[in-house]
Amino acid sequence: MNRLLKAEWYRMTKLMRFWLMVLVLILFGAVVPFINKPANAGEYLMIAGSDSAMLMIVFVAMISSVLTAIVFGNRTVYYEVMSGKRPMKIIISKCLVIGGTITGIMCLGYLVAVAIFGSIKGYGEMTNVYTRLLIFFVVILHSSIVGVLIVTTFRSAIGAAFCYLRFMIVDTVICSIAEFVFQDSPSKMMKVYRWTLMGEPMEIFAGKISGGMICAIILSFAVEVLLWGGLSYIFMKKRLYK
Repeated sequence: MNRLLKAEWYRMTKLMRFWLMVLVLILFGAVVPFINKPANAGEYLMIAGSDSAMLMIVFVAMISSVLTAIVFGNRTVYYEVMSGKRPMKIIISKCLVIGGTITGIMCLGYLVAVAIFGSIKGYGEMTNVYTRLLIFFVVILHSSIVGVLIVTTFRSAIGAAFCYLRFMIVDTVICSIAEFVFQDSPSKMMKVYRWTLMGEPMEIFAGKISGGMICAIILSFAVEVLLWGGLSYIFMKKRLYK
């Protein structure tokens, strides 16, 4: 497993596209909210959660999916298969290295921005700022790992296109339906939002932290990872381990 992780890390860090994506990721995620000139760190997070977070989640998923697609495009995954590595180990190594690295970079950007800005301007009326950030990091990890698993399932750039559709279409449709049905009941609408990656940041930074919210975020993460992880394993076993 250690060799798989090291090989995955080596391949990824040698790509110029990876470093360009990292730069854009940090600028987009942590710097863009400052364009609206927030008065304090709490307002900064509310802007990040309501405006840029939804696009950022798609961006994180797309970066993870593109980096994974490169592995299959270069056919380096066949070396892992021929060396006798089990499919589950291959899948987990890609999730840990690609998904984990993208998540770590994104989270570090937000954490540094909030810590510095908060120490200068304070946090305003927002409470439990770092708890909210921690919950938000789970959402980012969800997006990142699912991006890896979708491409691992399709084993080609088609997976990256499907990943885009999954994040832009599915969640957008669910949120739009919830907004239409529960337009007179914001609390019910937010309860639907908490089950979608697009809606979760809005509740995290604009609502109250509750056990129901945390359970929904963790459960939706677990269910989707198990779904795509299972499909990845089945198709990899079927196509690469004949």
